[in-house]
Amino acid sequence: MAQRVYQQVINHGPSVAAAHTYVQKVPFDCQLIHVSTCNSTATVITLKIGNNSDDDCYLLALNCGVSGTPVEVATPAGFAGVTAGGQFPHLLKGELITLTFSNAAVANLMVVLTFTEG
Repeated sequence: MAQRVYQQVINHGPSVAAAHTYVQKVPFDCQLIHVSTCNSTATVITLKIGNNSDDDCYLLALNCGVSGTPVEVATPAGFAGVTAGGQFPHLLKGELITLTFSNAAVANLMVVLTFTEG
């Protein structure tokens, strides 16, 4: 049986001038299987993915892509946070997931998260 796939797209722009954290509640049990991120400037900004207790328990600080060239994490080993441990993070329905960006001035910040249900 095929697993349903859904994506969460975050487009923060036109500019980001300070650190920012997004928080969302997971609508059903799922796994985070892919992250792609970039911005349109040459400035490096980092992204951490975690929960309200540990901001990088799923994805340690990842340098976002620059100059419109995305960086992606698409293998289990890329999710090296304490809770993920080199596996695709499994999230339970109702769990909070946080995306934390470092403090840097960038433009047109884009993040795509891909989840599978189950």
